[in-house]
Amino acid sequence: MLVVLTSALGDAPQSLARIEPIVVTSKPAKAHAVLLIMDELPSDSLLDGRGRIDPVRYPNFAALAADSTWFRNGYSIYDSTTKAVPLILDGMWPRSGSSPDRGGHPRSVFDMFRRRGYRMVASEEASALCPPRMCRGGRARKPAILPLLNRGRPRRFNRWVRKIEDGPPTFWMKHVLLPHMPYVYLPSGARTRPGGPDPLPGMTTVPGFHDEYLTRHNEQRYLLQLGYTDRLLGRLLRRLKSQGIYDDTLIVVVADHGYLWRSGVETRRRALAGTAHEVSPVPFIVKRPGQRRGRVSAAYARTLDVPSTIADVLGARLGYKDDGRSAFSRAARRTRRVTFPTRDFDAVVTVPGRRWQAQRRRVVRRRLRQLGSGHISSLYTGIGPNRELLGRDVAGIARSAGSGGGGTIAHGELLSKVRRSSGVLPTQITGLLRGGSGGPRDLAVAVNGQIAAVGRSFWLAGRPSESFAFMVPEDALREGRNSVEVFEVVGGSRLHLLARR
Repeated sequence: MLVVLTSALGDAPQSLARIEPIVVTSKPAKAHAVLLIMDELPSDSLLDGRGRIDPVRYPNFAALAADSTWFRNGYSIYDSTTKAVPLILDGMWPRSGSSPDRGGHPRSVFDMFRRRGYRMVASEEASALCPPRMCRGGRARKPAILPLLNRGRPRRFNRWVRKIEDGPPTFWMKHVLLPHMPYVYLPSGARTRPGGPDPLPGMTTVPGFHDEYLTRHNEQRYLLQLGYTDRLLGRLLRRLKSQGIYDDTLIVVVADHGYLWRSGVETRRRALAGTAHEVSPVPFIVKRPGQRRGRVSAAYARTLDVPSTIADVLGARLGYKDDGRSAFSRAARRTRRVTFPTRDFDAVVTVPGRRWQAQRRRVVRRRLRQLGSGHISSLYTGIGPNRELLGRDVAGIARSAGSGGGGTIAHGELLSKVRRSSGVLPTQITGLLRGGSGGPRDLAVAVNGQIAAVGRSFWLAGRPSESFAFMVPEDALREGRNSVEVFEVVGGSRLHLLARR
């Protein structure tokens, strides 16, 4: 059977990828299936200036989309993981008080696969919908999320990937706690520190939300970690290909919710009418078995729709009445709004699709202006004042008395013994300052005698200390001992030394 569905993007700019017909073909009922759920990933952070998934920064997301149907208006129904992930697995509208386990979600897509005789390999990190009696690696109870965030995220992902192999029809499901903070990974896979909390505790949480420069610094760290998340996705795709099952496997990649990269907010993850354009958009990519050509769909595919979409593509029945619909359905194509409950379930928010898309485009333009696209080098050159100093030798820049004081560089010992083979590359340079005049100072950091980043000092809310934080490119560091100097920039062109390591 062959069904052709057509869709149009409406008010999208011409620079966006062309919307093409979606061809849905019936496939063998026992194709393998993979469901990968990422965490805290606003989909618009993947886009380049042409409205595509950036093929240079995020080559594996782009490569998968090129073989798949990319629902560019995919969005999350809920803004908190312990309800956002279960609804992806059972397709049921979230409810107050429901637990993220089998008790709160007695039926799910796992039941459909079990009924059809599939093996199931699940790795849930914020839920327990598939118990050990049903799934290899399933859990009887929801795990504690915080310890899982702080250690072992790549190791657990790689362990799950190694379980993918050709054989009886299998459903592989993985929730990976990336690119969620803590932000410690670089696109190369190196870590910016061996472990433990941020060098400045609170810099990625509420005490730092008020500061614009710190917000951009943390977004920069997030995008670097998103580059590493892309690298992990590549491992999954290579594994499927090496096992000879990529072409004929259903692959669904989605995320639980997005994130709000705005300063002056009380929370970065609360979906409301005024934040929906940042918190709700998530990747929603579906590669059907046998699909050879990428498509872009404007359908409003919801995370709630994942189970029905899987069943539709496989020609199966869920076996229970869910609240979702197939992302390929006429209802999804005809929808022109975003609808979701507030976190406290006091209201259901509806945002017109035209407004939602326009707001999203503004966010993308702002990010591209400040953090670039394409080659990773542009990620380091668009934030902070006095950017004309970047790349200059400090020996050729005039010195100034500045506003006095000094400072210390946190974890400076890491800079004295850099070994790439260790997996640690301390490209985040942070610390404390003293003796300023009471206001933020323009700063610059030199690595091995060359200005590698510029920024501003800041204060975390409720903290007395003036602080600084920079990200420098990986190639700014050399093996062994590195010289690092933090300067105040005076008058836009002169340097006053504050700290040295």
